[in-house]
Amino acid sequence: MAKTKQKKAPEPDYIMNHAFPTVLIKRDWKRKDKLNDALREGIWRERALDPDGLYRSNVSGTWHSNDALFTSLGAPGAELKEMFGNAFVKWGQQHGLKAENGINLRMAAWAMLYSDRGYATVHTHPNCDVSGVYYVDDTTANQEQIMATGAPVRSGDIEFIDTRTGGQRQSALLHLNTAMVIPFKRGRMIIFPSALPHFVHPIVGAGERISISCNCTFLPKGNS
Repeated sequence: MAKTKQKKAPEPDYIMNHAFPTVLIKRDWKRKDKLNDALREGIWRERALDPDGLYRSNVSGTWHSNDALFTSLGAPGAELKEMFGNAFVKWGQQHGLKAENGINLRMAAWAMLYSDRGYATVHTHPNCDVSGVYYVDDTTANQEQIMATGAPVRSGDIEFIDTRTGGQRQSALLHLNTAMVIPFKRGRMIIFPSALPHFVHPIVGAGERISISCNCTFLPKGNS
């Protein structure tokens, strides 16, 4: 009687899981030159009315508006508010947000106007769920600088910092990101968790970097 050959059991597959992912959204809005021009003019007007502005994460000389920018900018502010709102919902859907159940978005926005030597120190955005930034103007020189680690960055770029302790480990063989740099660009919007530390590299040279930041809190329908 012929012996039956035993089949070798297949090796188990490796299943890759992503624990505690950090979701960032980037969108380059097209055909928004008219909006960007109107936002820039409105921000210049707000700065003329309040030349001192506020000081939070910004260094002296970098102008920070109040948090009521959507209202003070009129129709352009309302258009940008809708753009931010749509992006925040997209981000929330990656975390189980079901818009069909009815939600309210509590949003507050402010402008930052950077010029030569202007920057923002490392900070987070407390008391909200998600934050974003929209770049209105980028007339500053795209000057590249080499960091002590050898990584190239442009003046005015935003950098996000890895908060995991494992991110402090450096290896010549593994690509373990400890930071993420996203270049600024007119019409670009970035959405990120409010608790994610970030900062803006110093501007070098002439020109301006104008951005509008926004915080958002998700609330059940009927709350505000």
